[in-house]
Amino acid sequence: MADQGDKGTKGLLSLLLILSVVSVLGIITLALGMFMGLGAKTSETKEAKIIEQKPEPGKVYDLGTFIVNLADEEASRYVRTQVVLEYSKVNLELDKEIKEREPQFKDLVNTLLNDRKAAELSTSEGKERFRRELQLKINQSMKYGAITNVFLTLFAIQ
Repeated sequence: MADQGDKGTKGLLSLLLILSVVSVLGIITLALGMFMGLGAKTSETKEAKIIEQKPEPGKVYDLGTFIVNLADEEASRYVRTQVVLEYSKVNLELDKEIKEREPQFKDLVNTLLNDRKAAELSTSEGKERFRRELQLKINQSMKYGAITNVFLTLFAIQ
């Protein structure tokens, strides 16, 4: 009978030892999983912050409102738009040059719009094409810097 008591105690100790080892392995696996999960979230957050960073907005110069006849032959059509130029805040020569060349830029806006038809300017692609062409033409004439963006803050076709 003493043999059965020793076997029961040994069996209980073996079962307890196996459960302890399994528990320790489970805790280690859980800790590694949490560590790896936190490491992935940290790198994702860093990447998201890098993507969210955008350049500072520049200084703006309002060229004013334009009412220009369009090139439509079948009907008399015109566009009313307001053009605003964006450029670097730190370039003081550029600031002065833009103010001095304002009449040249206004003439350029009038000329470019006068060559367009209403169908061209009525789409977002057409407006974007006009903005990019205006920016390119202005930048070609600039001496001390470049325009970074052209905004059409008002736009209506009649």
